[in-house]
Amino acid sequence: MAVKNFLGVFGHVVLDHILAVPRLPVLDRTVRVLARDTYYGGTGGNIARIAARLGVPTALASFVGEDFPEEYRQALARDGVDVTDLRAIRGASTPSAWVFTAPGGKQTTVIDQGPMWDAHTRRLPTHAVHTAQVVHLATGRPRYHLRVARLAAKLGKTIALDPSQEITYAYTRESFLPLLRLARLFFGNETETRIALKFARLRQPKDLLRYVEQVIMTRGRKGSVVITREDGAHRIPRVPPRRIADVTGAGDAYRAGYYAGMSRGYEPRRCALLGSAVASFILERPGTQSAIPTWEDAVARARKFDGF
Repeated sequence: MAVKNFLGVFGHVVLDHILAVPRLPVLDRTVRVLARDTYYGGTGGNIARIAARLGVPTALASFVGEDFPEEYRQALARDGVDVTDLRAIRGASTPSAWVFTAPGGKQTTVIDQGPMWDAHTRRLPTHAVHTAQVVHLATGRPRYHLRVARLAAKLGKTIALDPSQEITYAYTRESFLPLLRLARLFFGNETETRIALKFARLRQPKDLLRYVEQVIMTRGRKGSVVITREDGAHRIPRVPPRRIADVTGAGDAYRAGYYAGMSRGYEPRRCALLGSAVASFILERPGTQSAIPTWEDAVARARKFDGF
């Protein structure tokens, strides 16, 4: 099968129910919902759609329910996403997340994984592996991702491991290490990277270079850090948005921006600056796919910083 995509994304496609609250709920306490709405989301859907909009040929692999909105599928395809491996499972409900967002960027999420929870029992989507150069493993069960990674490794693909929040509850050392050994890039925020280090019995993010070639760690308002075997560590500044309406999906946008640079041959530091710029747009409106920038707008914002 011919390689026609730069990126193959494996992750959730979700309906995000975002609820603004004055503070995050705690045990035996009730909080009032200040605003709520439903948006297209999911790590897989977000990364794929934003990357495609930025000019990255991208395939998306995910399992959804038979109630999956046709409008979401059409939106993905219209932006250039290859949706061959976006499969609707009969009798299943589409994954849904209830995201509680409080001032200061604090969040907590409840998710119904739908058919993604037992994805490892289903026929493996292979189109997104065969047709891509880079296979990005986002949210999903480790048993499922290991099947994907083994096929990708056999075909000589570049594998990026990005377990996201699922590393906090779906992974163990035994399920994490086989994937890390097959990967060439690792993505995570500070908490996720700390758990990855614990699983690998390492001390510092740079120690993950024993396994991978690049470590990309996002740090919220503190920017990000990119560590490579060739160039060491680079601290990447936060690109400030015009305003902050919702922090949901900023990390996914960062990854899409990173791949937009990577697909064009940019060095890691420039990729990370571009990722930070793309994320800044997503922060400006509620919903993870509501404010996707054009390539030109993302570059213009990144160019304000030295080194781009």
